Amino acid sequence: MTRLRRGAAVLAVLFLASPAGASAASAGRHAGRANRVIELVTSPALPAPVRVVVMTPPSYDSAPARRFPVLYFLHDGGGNEEILFREGVADALDAGMREGSIPEMFVVSPRGVGTWFVDAPAGGPGAPSLYATFLTESLVPFVDARYRTIASRGGRLTAGISMGGYGALRWGLAEPGLFSAAGGLSPAIQQLCWPVVQAMPFFIRPSLKRAFGDDPVKNVFRKNDLYAMLLDDASLARRAPFLSVRCGTEDKYRLAEVASFLGRYLGALGVPHEVVLETGVHDWPYWRKVLPEFVRSLSTRLSLEENAR
Repeated sequence: MTRLRRGAAVLAVLFLASPAGASAASAGRHAGRANRVIELVTSPALPAPVRVVVMTPPSYDSAPARRFPVLYFLHDGGGNEEILFREGVADALDAGMREGSIPEMFVVSPRGVGTWFVDAPAGGPGAPSLYATFLTESLVPFVDARYRTIASRGGRLTAGISMGGYGALRWGLAEPGLFSAAGGLSPAIQQLCWPVVQAMPFFIRPSLKRAFGDDPVKNVFRKNDLYAMLLDDASLARRAPFLSVRCGTEDKYRLAEVASFLGRYLGALGVPHEVVLETGVHDWPYWRKVLPEFVRSLSTRLSLEENAR
């Protein structure tokens, strides 16, 4: 199998496997202990409101004068905004916050099914969708206005899994002034280009073409390719947030190899980063096990001087 076709196959399986107005649809506790609020966030960038799950810090209600950092979590291709609660990760994060191993923070999870968390090109095959614009220009301002956040670069993180891992790393590079760190767990970080899409199985091409464009020339693959983003902006390497990548060495989509290459690439450009390769595969048992520690590690990059005492 050629490198091009191997990369295409990886992306295909990854997708399958894995101030705006708003209204609070519901709030309260699920079967576990972590508290969640459901928001519907509207934006001129999107044709419909986005459902967002907000996990609030354990002491949010009992410490009304305190402000908290925010982790923006982007889900995998097979998940949605509920995935952290459904897989028990929200409760694990809440437990870590209560015991002090993880700083108390909001965890904000927007629904991004099929979007790859990017702005689709004008005139593409799908409904008009500027999802990346929504994230930066609508979601972050909404969260900062509605909740007691630390509304600064030092008080924000972004992270994701698989498709969302790519999305979080891309968001961090596209908006380096927003986050102190961006992290991808088993992230889909292969090079993005038209030939890769054309080499993919027929059943996955429509989703990528809806997100990135269906024209060989008028598409946004290069614009959203992590490697090209760093090459096209000579100043980005020194402005980028800390980038963290974690991946299982038994990942059957060979993402450990891609992560290792990305680490060398970032090192050559002088981008602050960390790549952790460890025993694990591309599935929720691995992600459930390592996500709390991944968040704890990312949280060391926060600058919490503004945190209320």
